[in-house]
Amino acid sequence: MKRVKIILAAAAAVILFAGCTEAAASDDSELAAETTTTVTSDDGTAVTTEEPAESQPDGPADDSDQLYDTKPISQAYLTGDETGLDDIQKEILSRAKDIISENITDGMDDYDKELAIHDYIITHATYDTAMLGVFEEHGEHSEDPYGALVEGKCICSGYTTTFKMFMDMLEIPCLSIVATADGGEAHAWNMAEINGHWYYVDVTWDDPMPDREGRPEQHQYFNTSKEEMKYRHEWNSTGYPVMDSMEDSYIAHELVNIHSVEEVAALMDKSFEERKMNFYFIPSDTEGWKLDPLTISPGFVSPSTINEELTAPVSEFKSKHSDYAILWQRREFEGKVIVAGYIVNM
Repeated sequence: MKRVKIILAAAAAVILFAGCTEAAASDDSELAAETTTTVTSDDGTAVTTEEPAESQPDGPADDSDQLYDTKPISQAYLTGDETGLDDIQKEILSRAKDIISENITDGMDDYDKELAIHDYIITHATYDTAMLGVFEEHGEHSEDPYGALVEGKCICSGYTTTFKMFMDMLEIPCLSIVATADGGEAHAWNMAEINGHWYYVDVTWDDPMPDREGRPEQHQYFNTSKEEMKYRHEWNSTGYPVMDSMEDSYIAHELVNIHSVEEVAALMDKSFEERKMNFYFIPSDTEGWKLDPLTISPGFVSPSTINEELTAPVSEFKSKHSDYAILWQRREFEGKVIVAGYIVNM
């Protein structure tokens, strides 16, 4: 499960690819009919899944059985009974207890807990670059939480199992998807349920390389939509929960209305100071902004193509933070065209 980041600089536009090779994601509409069914999960919760009408599974699809089994560890956390855990599992459990104690508070809702765990993982673990070699080798524990939490390095299956383990410990419904991305490269990611709605989470791709200390956290693939994932992730969504709301998406929580280009400059500085790699805004007055729905695409554009007046504040940001650049994108959200900015290391 390999991941490469390629940065291309051209004509003031920087293009970031966080996968193995750039390829259009497959459209799974031919693999599964656009119908849904309601099934019951292991905890008795009703879950709406994407299903052909003739298929009636016992519960929502979950590929966790193809990955390192974290259930004994999460169950030990919930019950307090560590009987049966081996030494590696006990060390994972011990580290997880410390992390939850240090990062999760009683006043947090499930979204805040999920975000805190996501940010902890991408801040304290790094992608095992040995996987990027010719022989695609990786550390012994790079596919499990021991690699992520104790050794500090893992590959996508390690990020995925670690995130699911924490969600299970916090009793936030979560499942794993094992499929491909970027034209067939093996990959894994998660879905999590927040306030009754399911969202996609790819912790691996939110931990860009090189993993420099002090860089802002990335949230492009935190509680994102199926449409966003399908640009580069390839999977048959049959049987997985339907994502039917953006209420607790990262964009919904962070989207702000701005009234001037000066407010955009302030938003860029605020995001950097608060260690947020992504910011999203929508102009209250669209005069001067090129936000026609026909301009939406998964690619990045230069800021001047969105608004010519953005050039000056972007240059000022660059002068203050010479190791960083901002990637700009027009995207659709809840029927509106919004502007997304991604702060990246250069």
